[in-house]
Amino acid sequence: MNTIKKPFLVLVISFILMGLSKYLNFQYDLTKDRRYSLSEMSISKIQSLKEPLRIDVFLEGKLPKTYIHFRNELDALLSRIESQSDKVIINYNNPFELGENDQIIQEMQAYGMTAEIVLENTSGNRKESAVFPWIIVNKANRSERVHLLSKQLGDSENEKITRSLQQLEYHIMDGIHKVNLQSKPNLAVLTSHGTSDDLKLADLLQSLSPYYNLATFDLRKKEVSASTALENLKQFDALFVSNPKKTFTNFEKYILDQHLQSGRGQLWLVNGVNVNRDSLFNKAGISYGFPLELNLDDYFFNYGIRIQKELVKDLYCAPIVLASGKQSNTQYLPYPWTYYPLSKPEMSNTIGKDVGTVLSQFVSPVDTLANSMTKIPLVHTSAFSKSLGVPVEINLEEASQKIKPSEYNESSKIIGVLTQGANKSLFTNRVKPFKINENIENGEVKLIVFGDGNIAENQIDKGAPLSLGYDKWTNNMYSNKSLIMNSLHYLTGNEERLSLREKTWDIAFLDEQKLNQKSIFLKGILLIIPLLLVMVIGGLSQWRRSQHLKI
Repeated sequence: MNTIKKPFLVLVISFILMGLSKYLNFQYDLTKDRRYSLSEMSISKIQSLKEPLRIDVFLEGKLPKTYIHFRNELDALLSRIESQSDKVIINYNNPFELGENDQIIQEMQAYGMTAEIVLENTSGNRKESAVFPWIIVNKANRSERVHLLSKQLGDSENEKITRSLQQLEYHIMDGIHKVNLQSKPNLAVLTSHGTSDDLKLADLLQSLSPYYNLATFDLRKKEVSASTALENLKQFDALFVSNPKKTFTNFEKYILDQHLQSGRGQLWLVNGVNVNRDSLFNKAGISYGFPLELNLDDYFFNYGIRIQKELVKDLYCAPIVLASGKQSNTQYLPYPWTYYPLSKPEMSNTIGKDVGTVLSQFVSPVDTLANSMTKIPLVHTSAFSKSLGVPVEINLEEASQKIKPSEYNESSKIIGVLTQGANKSLFTNRVKPFKINENIENGEVKLIVFGDGNIAENQIDKGAPLSLGYDKWTNNMYSNKSLIMNSLHYLTGNEERLSLREKTWDIAFLDEQKLNQKSIFLKGILLIIPLLLVMVIGGLSQWRRSQHLKI
């Protein structure tokens, strides 16, 4: 009787637990890196949903082995999100069920979702397949495409997958954030003072439009008084200044100072040295660099920053493509161009965390000065750099000459800085350029300055803007857009959402090369060991039975 009761009891308990599992959602994350835990901010955001939210997943179908693990982790994360609210609906779509591969790839690309082409070598055979690491977050009549891959220049497949997994929660919650936005921060883009042309900022501004109410701001509008201009500027949470070329008056600096003192953020992209790029590509191939005088030295100095009137050359640099030969024999060849440093963002802060290499051009170092404010370096050159004083001659012939590494013996240079904290106004104890009702003598300041005016400018091809960070001459993609967008998000008070980027996963990958080399041996082991185990267990069982029969 006992032999029947025990299995029956186990069966009943199992059915009860299975039934309760539908209503009880209990999970405990035992991983060291907390990879299976949602942040408190994500949980709060999901639980506060009042309308249905559907997530369409397109990473579906027969996947390459590198993406099977990625898809499993994506499923696990989406399940955790779904468990936090009954408003979340997950929908899986296999794009290749609808037609031929080439046709589907073109249709998806037209909709803004590019395919990821994956090459696999299996037993000496090369296999090419396409996957769509995309989701679409839908709420009411709003939809946002979300690319799930975080790629950087020079990444291996494993590094790309690891980085993408670390950023998975951030990307998904970013999509949810955009479709749920009820009110956006106001961002002003300075258009006076010879700043970057609209076409050169087109890709960045298009990428910023889901997050911000964008507006142009002319600091020199004649029909607007200085006090009115200040009140208008204070309506914006942040000011973005890209590549100014004309000097600022004391009236204008007072407006900027009071905007900053009132708790609003400012992002400045400023050249320390003016280089005429057009003259560099004339017949002589020579240009000159002169100090760019914008009358801003005291403005930045007051907040503990100084843009040096120098150019930085870096051994770790991007190429410049030059024509060689004539007419039909013309070839376009890349040459290392040390005036284009490939700079690394600082990984220890939320702005630069997991942001890839940034392309800077004719950049100047940014010094930090001692005062009450906190200075956080954001971007720096490599440890093999060299500074040039001005005026300086820049000759294209340098590109074809042999680089002497011994000349690049200066330490890493900071080229981007965040300064924040309480600080006095530039015009404290000074005569004010004009009267205002509420002059702010001390305020909480957030200011970011980069020593490269072109860092946010996209290239143009046939009159159309290209993606910011894409170099059409070398087909390389740099991370300029992520750096600038993260900087603006930080200045407008989105530090908490940016903190999701700080997740770090410890993932151990198998060595593919060793696996391929020892594949026959491993297959043999996997085949023989189970057979041996069965034989040993069968032999022991037979031996025990024979001993029992003898007794």
